[in-house]
Amino acid sequence: MRDMEQKGDLRRKTRSVVNAPLELGWTDRQGNEQLVRATVVDVSEHGIRVLMPEKLALQTYVTLRADKLGLHGRASVRNCLKQGNKYVTGLEFSGGLKWKPRE
Repeated sequence: MRDMEQKGDLRRKTRSVVNAPLELGWTDRQGNEQLVRATVVDVSEHGIRVLMPEKLALQTYVTLRADKLGLHGRASVRNCLKQGNKYVTGLEFSGGLKWKPRE
């Protein structure tokens, strides 16, 4: 049994803990392009959790780039929770983007 299942996590795919830089871009409500640097907390086949300096609204679509993980594509915000002076943001990949660990 996976560790996540033992803790009550109902996710279909196991998360891998990663510490890697990530760039996120999106268009805000005023139509302005935004770009921030974030840190990857963990990643699974279908999504990624990042620590970032700004709050994002649910269902916001972002473009992400994490060269260290071989990820470049689109995702949507599924949750965004304040943690200290930053935000832990859960993103679900879209447009067929998937992550696979490098062998």
